[in-house]
Amino acid sequence: MVRGQIRNEPESGFNPEPAAELFLCRFARTRMNYGFWNFYPSFNGNRMFTESVQTQGHDWAGPSRLLGRRLQAMGHQVATLDMKPLKWFDKVFFIDYPTLLNRRFRALLRAGHPDINLIICEPSIVRPDGYRPQVHKPFRRVLTFKKDLCAMDPGKYVQFRLPCMPEARTEPLPFAKRKLCCLIQSYMVLNKPTELFSERIRAARWFEANAPKEFDLMGTEWDRVLLPGGLSFLNFALRAAYRRVWPLKAIKFRRFPSYIGPNVKGKHRTLLEYRFCLAYENSMENDYISEKLFDCFYAGCVPIYQGAPNVREYVPPETFIDKSKFSYEELYRYISGMSEKEYNGYLEAADAYLRSAAFHPFTPEGYVELFTSHFA
Repeated sequence: MVRGQIRNEPESGFNPEPAAELFLCRFARTRMNYGFWNFYPSFNGNRMFTESVQTQGHDWAGPSRLLGRRLQAMGHQVATLDMKPLKWFDKVFFIDYPTLLNRRFRALLRAGHPDINLIICEPSIVRPDGYRPQVHKPFRRVLTFKKDLCAMDPGKYVQFRLPCMPEARTEPLPFAKRKLCCLIQSYMVLNKPTELFSERIRAARWFEANAPKEFDLMGTEWDRVLLPGGLSFLNFALRAAYRRVWPLKAIKFRRFPSYIGPNVKGKHRTLLEYRFCLAYENSMENDYISEKLFDCFYAGCVPIYQGAPNVREYVPPETFIDKSKFSYEELYRYISGMSEKEYNGYLEAADAYLRSAAFHPFTPEGYVELFTSHFA
């Protein structure tokens, strides 16, 4: 292939057109064509802009739909990369590192596309390959929640917060009628230093042994068997197989007495019935703050949080219980003996935070504002 020309690439949608002409056309326009590609296929096929992509009652495509509408209102067009020829896109955004196995990514690199960008959403414990500095070289800009990367090269890296979809404020059950505590997360085993999956297991086992009537466990895969130790890296694939492959779908075990099912009502409706929820991130990683805290805030449930060591830089400490300060025995004594007045103090602080400017970057609107300020 001659450098500076776009090779005919039937599988990608590229046609043999001089690169200089294509890119001059790009700069001549004021209206841009934005292309997106999510590492998880359920968002592609334009579904991130047109549908609700849900697990556990979460609408994970909500921020993307809002972004799509905002860009269209500004006169731009949006599509996922499988909906148009690749030459149509002026700006391209990969949501989580696509790897060189992605044929569209390879085609864009071969074409010398000048505006390929990366949005890192998954933490390093799930997608460590996306955090190696050498893989960032092909990208013009990288959006990440990692403050240290942004400090290293502010011209390349843009810090953003993982957006959390708001929930309608519903009146929870009265304090006296709410159950004490729950955990609503997936079961996982992963042999990595910063993981908190094992902490979820320790929590469930402690409550089962010491306060079984005051704790409920919900989520997926708690009735499955996963691989330990050095084989645990295979568990992502094994969990997918449990959901899709017969007869694995039918194999279930009663391993956790506190497990009451996968939470079919949805997380928000379930949290309305509990005073406290164990809200543990997937890993202990600075700046990684997912929806787990905010789900509790929206439901009027007090989170018991473990995750980002620097969470207090983003979320006021009076809004949550910091699990790192308690053993499980101490934690149980504290939450079981908490007065309604003290409990309401946590809820009032959380409600004030949700209405504050400090929380705005975690909202879909805050995410869209940051994106358009840098890219539109």
